[in-house]
Amino acid sequence: MAWIDISAVAAALAIVCAWLVVVLLRRARRSQRRFEILGRVAAVSESADTLENTFEAICDILVPEIADFCMIDVIEEGEPRRVAARVSSGASAAAEQRLRDRRPSLPEWMVSGEDDSLEPRFYERMSESDLRELARGGDDLAFLRSLHMRSAITLALQARGQVKGTLTLGVAWSGRRYNKDDVRFAWILSGRVALTLDNSGLFADLEQAEAARAEIAETLQRGLMPPPLPHIPGWSLAAMYRPAGAENEVGGDFYDAFPVVDGWMLVIGDVTGRGARAASITALARYTLRTAAALTNDPQIALATLNRALLARPDTSLCSIAALTLSDDPRQPVRMAVAGHLPPLLVDGEEVREAAVSDQVLGAFAEGEWRIGECQVEPGQQLVITTDGIVEAEGEAGRFGEERLRAELAGAGNPAGTVQRLEGALRAFTADTLDDDVAILAISRSAERAVPPVPVVGGVGISGNG
Repeated sequence: MAWIDISAVAAALAIVCAWLVVVLLRRARRSQRRFEILGRVAAVSESADTLENTFEAICDILVPEIADFCMIDVIEEGEPRRVAARVSSGASAAAEQRLRDRRPSLPEWMVSGEDDSLEPRFYERMSESDLRELARGGDDLAFLRSLHMRSAITLALQARGQVKGTLTLGVAWSGRRYNKDDVRFAWILSGRVALTLDNSGLFADLEQAEAARAEIAETLQRGLMPPPLPHIPGWSLAAMYRPAGAENEVGGDFYDAFPVVDGWMLVIGDVTGRGARAASITALARYTLRTAAALTNDPQIALATLNRALLARPDTSLCSIAALTLSDDPRQPVRMAVAGHLPPLLVDGEEVREAAVSDQVLGAFAEGEWRIGECQVEPGQQLVITTDGIVEAEGEAGRFGEERLRAELAGAGNPAGTVQRLEGALRAFTADTLDDDVAILAISRSAERAVPPVPVVGGVGISGNG
């Protein structure tokens, strides 16, 4: 009889072992499925889709694998708002829309962000009293009863130290019921879902920062765009400015024209860098030159003043400038000083030659010297100054270069035609794509009759009006 008892024990042990193997296999498969779910949720959370679409995709992953129904709410200014809801096929056709439209029933401690806000709300066995606690009136209670909920879990979604939303999972018509192990997994799951809120918050911060940056850049761009050229009796002027890159990205090229004693000063320049830093240097250059020139009417002193202002900045700020003064009498020569800039070119029919020499760039040396040159501009001639963006522009044939620039200027008739010719040549050469800003300034004597100087006799001005 002993061998029968041993056989029975062995059979019982075999059954127990088989049962344990089955249990372990089920647990292993369940753990594997849960890891897969966490991976899929994490992948969705890192997507660049909208917040609502991402949460809908998460609900699609969780239903029906983890829950018969799933809702995700966000908390905005202390008020919950439902952003996603999904139910499995076992519910009525209207159940999902009803859950989507329903005002969330969330624990007050989660909404208010109290100390225990991360504590899950777990209904292991949903009772009638639980439904009454969740219901918002008699009609809502009837709807909740129709779901036949067996268990439900609500978990906080924490983003950057604050509860920003909740995840609710429930089981009903599938016959399943949640236990404490499911709550632990749901808690881990909520951390993955919270990544979506965290990412969306970071993206929102980045978008706000980018929007603010763009607004600042656009404002700077509007404020630093070259002003319309003034009408200067006896002179004809034309100019062009094309920034490279985005329209709201402030570049480093500029030109300006402003009155000084007995005439006008024209400047064209290029500062180092782009964006806000370039904008600050451009503003410094323009208004320093305006102030110094208005006080002295001397381009040399104006450049020296700007050089000192640039050296006083905490960072290295270089600026190349060509400054010209036009007399009210166009028969007088144009006075000019050039600091590290392309020299002005005198266009006389087919001949194109440099009208001045270029001295050192501004902002590099404390003891700088900038020579004053003079150029007589006769009728039919013109002075043309460009920033280096045009000669350094890249195309299929290489660089635009100074030789091509001079060839385009040869035979140019007037400032407006010259600027149009250069802009067209630049567009064609670069396929309308610039890597650097470009500014062009062209000046000639106009056909308008100049006002003759008033003769002076014995210190008394005599007009010709009799």
